Amino acid sequence: MDNYFNSGKKELCNGCGTCALRCPKNAIEMVEDGEGFLYPHINKEKCINCGLCEKVCSNFNKTGQESVAYIAINNNEKELKNASSGGMFYILAKYVIENNGVVFGVTYDKELNVIHKYAETLEDCKQFCGSKYVRSDLKNTYKEAEKFLKDGRVVLYTGTACQLSGLKSYLGKEYDNLILCDILCHANPSPKVFRLYKESLEKKYSKKVKDIKFRSKENGWRNQTPIIVFNDNNKIEENTFFNAFVKEMINRQSCYSCMFASKSRITDFTIADFWGIEKVKPNLDSTKGVSLLTVNSEKGKKLLNIFKNNTSILEKVDIDIASKYNHFNNVPVHKNRDKFFKSIENGSINSDNIIYAMNKYTRVSIVKKILRKGKRIVKKALNK
Repeated sequence: MDNYFNSGKKELCNGCGTCALRCPKNAIEMVEDGEGFLYPHINKEKCINCGLCEKVCSNFNKTGQESVAYIAINNNEKELKNASSGGMFYILAKYVIENNGVVFGVTYDKELNVIHKYAETLEDCKQFCGSKYVRSDLKNTYKEAEKFLKDGRVVLYTGTACQLSGLKSYLGKEYDNLILCDILCHANPSPKVFRLYKESLEKKYSKKVKDIKFRSKENGWRNQTPIIVFNDNNKIEENTFFNAFVKEMINRQSCYSCMFASKSRITDFTIADFWGIEKVKPNLDSTKGVSLLTVNSEKGKKLLNIFKNNTSILEKVDIDIASKYNHFNNVPVHKNRDKFFKSIENGSINSDNIIYAMNKYTRVSIVKKILRKGKRIVKKALNK
């Protein structure tokens, strides 16, 4: 079977780093390429050709399970307000922390790099709330999670499905005290593009960016515009990076042929925004956010029974219906992706002009605008 090591195809590597962690000779280093994504680099002098790197490669959906889907909303108003959607992550985190557990999630470091880390208090878990639309650096969290598991602690590990596949491959065995929750993933944008975008904002406004809230509910759940917070606490709305992300221009190559974009999930839980809820349940007040929760394992079913009283709504829904409006499928490659990243690699796109370039390459042509408007008019007429 083809993999990154025997083919060199970047679309076959999701960058989890399990190969580097498990190499018996430390012959593999994860190195950032010109697009800003990590790939394994083998030191031929250290390599003993044992083939373990190929065996532990996680970029295969080996253990997909049948899922049960739910409409879900946290019954705590404060927790719901701070969440990107329906607040289900915090319910899971609270259960784990109250059972002397450890929660792994995604946050920013002091330089606004997107990283994985762990928390042992509910207060510290708050940093994991809210979406960060950048491929996170996993750091040493697989090793840290393994140590906690071996010490008998309950561990909740959250991330994208490919990252959790990497953790499972790294561990090499099942743990009863491990809870896996993946975030239904659109795709993984480039950390390098994100860095250049942040630097561009800092140059333009002559001050440091303190926070980027990609999914603030200040304008409501359905009208979420990214909010940039500067170190003087002034805020602006700016969506260039987010727009390039949703238009599929700045994502990792493996995301376009993702092995995990399926209704068959490898985790205990999957959480996401329930886009299309107005079509599935028209009478539901969804202005504060609604989660799509899928329960993917027997462990997940048992846990759901424990914390279901923390929801104001927990209603089964046909997963085929839910998947119509949410990302259970691969995304298409933007036509300008390669051109954009080649310019990133050769330096012609940099922090001085990256916002202009992203807007230029994702701009919709006048012809397409006219065609889209025509389709809307025809659709409206047919529905009358």
